[in-house]
Amino acid sequence: MIGHVALITGAGGSIGSHICEALAGAGFAIAVNDVNPEAAASTVAALTQRGHDARAFVSDISDRAAVDAMIDDIERDFGPLGALINNAGVPGPFSLLIDLEDEIWERTLRVHLTGSFYLIRAVARRMIGRKSGRIVSVASVAGMRGTVGSGEYGAAKAGMMNLTMTAAKELAPYGITANAVAPGMVGTRINRELAENGSRFISTALDGTPDGELVDPADIAALVAFLCSPAAQRINGVTHPIDGASTLEMATDGYMRRSLAKRSAFLNGTDDDASA
Repeated sequence: MIGHVALITGAGGSIGSHICEALAGAGFAIAVNDVNPEAAASTVAALTQRGHDARAFVSDISDRAAVDAMIDDIERDFGPLGALINNAGVPGPFSLLIDLEDEIWERTLRVHLTGSFYLIRAVARRMIGRKSGRIVSVASVAGMRGTVGSGEYGAAKAGMMNLTMTAAKELAPYGITANAVAPGMVGTRINRELAENGSRFISTALDGTPDGELVDPADIAALVAFLCSPAAQRINGVTHPIDGASTLEMATDGYMRRSLAKRSAFLNGTDDDASA
């Protein structure tokens, strides 16, 4: 374990709560941050019921003064921060860039990117003196490839990945690593309900994912926990896709998989050399 306390932002949501559980299982005490007090309290209750050490720190990470005050509170009242997980985000309506409203653009970048910067800066100032620490940001494949209808989200996530690389370069001499994870379409409760109800959006996303599966939040959490472990000491400045290879997919790949599978002697049991 690196340090004592892990701070997870947006910890009241599906991904955040799974990350809290994974890091608690790895031995961290958990500082649960969410802008929603009820969501934070729910995550803390679930953790403490399992015997983990967890406390809620309700704060708006897009507010610099609030971030600095929260970090002070955590370190004074809970313990030294050994890990920061930038996971907080805000939903936005789908729209083309030509229709995107200024307020949506500004709010999305303020929470995803500016908030992550405030947190990295505040935490790094503490970690440098201890010469250890882990920073992991939850980005998205949207930041790697762009995404029609969510330009503000993709831009914010791309910024997070670039900020991660800079943090890795600047903080590596002090024993601090900075990495990111980039999920594809995540199996949140809402997305699974949409899939069960035949959502064309979800089915299209899965058609463009070679393994045809939503990303399990528990798998994202496991990857984050690994990046916070001593075993990941030499992994630094990297964005790790966790997307069932969707970032590799081209428009013709699904068609070719289906077409060639129908013609495959091996898959259809007509290959005489199948047992060779």
